[in-house]
Amino acid sequence: MKNNQIGIIGVGYWGTNIVNVLHKLKIKKIFCYDKNIENLNEIKKKFPKVSIVKNLNLFLKSNFDGVIISVDTKYHFNLAKKCLLSGYNIFVEKPATNKTAHLKILNQLSIQQKKFFMTGYIYFYNDHIKYIKETLKKRKLGKILYLSFERFNLGPVRSDVSSAWDLSSHDLAILKFFFNKKLKISKFFGHDFLKKGINDISQISGRVGDIKVDFKSSWLNPEKIRKIVIIGKKKMLLYNELDFKEPIKIFNKYAEYPKIAKFNKKFFTQKANIYQGSTFAPKIKIKSPLENEMIEFINCINKNKKPLTSIKLSINILETLEKLNRVK
Repeated sequence: MKNNQIGIIGVGYWGTNIVNVLHKLKIKKIFCYDKNIENLNEIKKKFPKVSIVKNLNLFLKSNFDGVIISVDTKYHFNLAKKCLLSGYNIFVEKPATNKTAHLKILNQLSIQQKKFFMTGYIYFYNDHIKYIKETLKKRKLGKILYLSFERFNLGPVRSDVSSAWDLSSHDLAILKFFFNKKLKISKFFGHDFLKKGINDISQISGRVGDIKVDFKSSWLNPEKIRKIVIIGKKKMLLYNELDFKEPIKIFNKYAEYPKIAKFNKKFFTQKANIYQGSTFAPKIKIKSPLENEMIEFINCINKNKKPLTSIKLSINILETLEKLNRVK
């Protein structure tokens, strides 16, 4: 990893986080470009050993092993296209573009250039999410009935994509990671308060097979919330990303109506039986998801392998998001 030469376009808040992780991974040759000169000056102050480039054309003529794009979504398509044409493997933060048609063009271009296109769905690299996937695979909760995703906070407010695109796209990716099946959307609604046509609050309902799913997102909420609730026939699971002590709890609880055959003729109840057992909070050894993600990017470069979060995943999620405008 030490000898890799990595370029990064966009060193705002998230881009700075990426530079910090690359620095921890001992990547010695990091080159940064940002059209905002103040961002470049700031990144140089924080990381004196990085190289800053103030001209995009000059940046693209460098001999990078890979380029990371971390800017507003509306700039992704043109920048990704230029990077691929310059012969670079690329990593693009989610959503990779704001149009499926653009993403399909980039997919074809990456094939022609024989370069990979990795997308930034960071929860694929979250050790807690990996644990939950394994729990579902082993059917420890019983038959899965329902999943609920909640992603609320106050800002950052986007001007180019809605809260569903910015926030629920993470949860759509997680759902895909859990089941690798297409989501069928049954209902969608949103509210735009700050900018017409850009939903600040969104809700999506649908199903994967016979599993019901709800997604709720908002960047106009006084409290930051990151939760996943999974209801199984035998157990329930809560993932609270902001609970740093016990982020995952598995509740040995369920509710069911007793079978009619078990009723005495003189006795009948309309109430479901509630079973409440113990609660289990697993201890999981974790590493920073962003660090796992960057390790994957570097490994894909060095080992010439396909990324876990490929452009095909991004196309699938983007197609789902585009369907929202056609669902009432």
